[in-house]
Amino acid sequence: MPIRAGKAIDLDFMFKSHSIAIIGVSNDANKLSGRPLKFLLEYGYQGNIYPINPKYEQVQGLKSYADLDSVPGDIDLAIISLPAASVSDAVRTCAKRGVKAAVIFSAGFAEIGDKGEKLQAELRAAAAEGDGVAICGPNCAGLMGIPQRVIASFNSALDRGIPKAGDAAFVAQSGALGTYMFAAAQDAGVGFDYWVSTGNEVNLGFADYVLYFINDKNVQTVMTYMEDARDGEALRTCAREAARLRKPIIVLKVGTSEAGAQAASSHTGALAGSDKVYSAFFKQEGIIRAHTVEELFDYGSICTSRKRPNGNGTALMTISGGAGILMADNCEENGLRMPEPSLYSQERLAHILPPFGSAKNPIDLTAELVSRPDMLREAAEVILADDNFQSLIIFVGLQIHTAKKLANDIVKLAGNTAKLVVVNWMAIPQDALQILRQNNIPVFTDPTRGVKAVAAIVNYTEFINKQQNRLSVQIKEFDATISEDVQGRLGAIRSSGRKTLTEIEGKQILQAYGIEVAKGEIATSAHNAAEIAEKIGFPVVMKVVSQDIAHKTEAGGVKLRINSPAEAEEAYLEIMDSCQKYSANASIAGILVEEMVVGGVETIIGGKTDNRLGPAITFGLGGIFVELLKDFSLRLAPINTEESEDMIKEIKGFKMLAGYRGESPKDIEVLVQTLTKLSAMFVDLQEYIAEFDINPLVAMDEGRGVKVLDALIILK
Repeated sequence: MPIRAGKAIDLDFMFKSHSIAIIGVSNDANKLSGRPLKFLLEYGYQGNIYPINPKYEQVQGLKSYADLDSVPGDIDLAIISLPAASVSDAVRTCAKRGVKAAVIFSAGFAEIGDKGEKLQAELRAAAAEGDGVAICGPNCAGLMGIPQRVIASFNSALDRGIPKAGDAAFVAQSGALGTYMFAAAQDAGVGFDYWVSTGNEVNLGFADYVLYFINDKNVQTVMTYMEDARDGEALRTCAREAARLRKPIIVLKVGTSEAGAQAASSHTGALAGSDKVYSAFFKQEGIIRAHTVEELFDYGSICTSRKRPNGNGTALMTISGGAGILMADNCEENGLRMPEPSLYSQERLAHILPPFGSAKNPIDLTAELVSRPDMLREAAEVILADDNFQSLIIFVGLQIHTAKKLANDIVKLAGNTAKLVVVNWMAIPQDALQILRQNNIPVFTDPTRGVKAVAAIVNYTEFINKQQNRLSVQIKEFDATISEDVQGRLGAIRSSGRKTLTEIEGKQILQAYGIEVAKGEIATSAHNAAEIAEKIGFPVVMKVVSQDIAHKTEAGGVKLRINSPAEAEEAYLEIMDSCQKYSANASIAGILVEEMVVGGVETIIGGKTDNRLGPAITFGLGGIFVELLKDFSLRLAPINTEESEDMIKEIKGFKMLAGYRGESPKDIEVLVQTLTKLSAMFVDLQEYIAEFDINPLVAMDEGRGVKVLDALIILK
């Protein structure tokens, strides 16, 4: 074909297929290989169905064909349920016959090891023959296109009846869990037009399905279960297309363990574990991240309501003072503002609420709602007319006798406003629940779930609105001769078998890209060290330069506050002795004699290449604080000045840079420029650099700039 992730591939022949062949179909409708045919017949698929099994003349009441060549018409989609060793031949026949796509249930491929890897490579090659066959799977639970009743799955949720349709799609990198999640979503009132289990993704990947669904005019939200982004660039393409179309992508990303991060050879490697990189990626690209199955469906419910709050002013209305407090706490925790109603609104509420109610936010209706159910509608009308609020969260409990009336009133309220109306209803009667869900009102059974869901859609809407005006990320254009020269140097070092640059080599790379470093020279003798120190001016710092010693302090390879030539000579000898004892075989190029920068705030800027998502960059307080406090921000590179400024301001230690307790503010403008340059440098050199640490980078007082005091660069 070939199939290429990241481009919008027309998958109509999968999800809207007009003809389906089932290869290896069973006459037993209870077997996995018989269930897709059972569901196609049971749920009214209108296209042509061709069972393929030479053992039978009829399968489940339909004419059976011996092979694909016996089928009289064109075939859009083949469902294959055969032993793994027979699958490649079946796909090769599909390619020859002009079948456009195949769903492969069969297991026994890459998931089982080397033998399966070989079979999967054969399958990939077979699928590329002729015009190509797009493959869902292998080792998957199939797919569904609910509107056209395309059921190419053995999904056990289908035993409960035809699923509820809706303007969402679901992509799962799991078969069984994806099936259970599909059923649970239906229980939560979320309907889907499309569902797919991606399996081993032999030539169609996770991102291909997401991009296809985003471009479907009927799909408004894409919900996903992700184990691994096998193509980070394709996922980025999906996210940006979704943002352009204002269609949310919600991801439940699993695999958050950082166990391997401690083995990384730099501080940044330990900090920027892959899950943190994913979180940064999702934040940058406007993807809503869920951390539990419940959150996934809650966010899906609020996204499919299609209401987008144009601000985060949130009103809470409650029958319970305690629930109001709980929701208010969660609003603060999730960044939702709770302004007071306007004075005019408070005056109107005073005439509606009982004397012991509250017209402040949260608006307390009190238990009098039981006997005065109209009070909810009357109070909500006041709040929804108040410009201070863009969202209203209503808490109710039980209300058995008035539940239907309250639910119908809420439906009318939501229908008469562009603002978001969300309901937290504990122990909700089923008739009220049905009314709210049928009318697409987000309803939750816990006081806090609605708050988190509102925060998710508020943050998403804010991102989308900023996206329209956001500065585009421009990769800084470096002089071609600089890039070529640096790449040549790094290539030569790598060819020599060395991966870790010395400090002086690292600083030379940074200087080439316009980053200011502390003044210094390498001394090769004690006398030479004294001469260099006098030339630079005291005090100075002295550090070992060795390709074999990455962390110099541990080796006794650093001396601070050298104030005279004699001290410089003595420090030279002490460092050499200590480092030779630390690592007898270490190659030592000399001792770096460098100006000692006094004052300022130590920061760290680091970079690490994620094997899925690409170069990522971190910022935080430097020196010992990076490991002690773990206070850092992270983004995928490259970033622009706006994002650099956000990174700097979002760390807790920003107060130290802004001027804490009478201290002078530091040169944040130059710090922003430096962070932006380094992100661009990392992208420019991403084929060479695996990770780097600049620790510390000292931010000096306003107008004095920043200086690199130490740099560690590790090559791929």
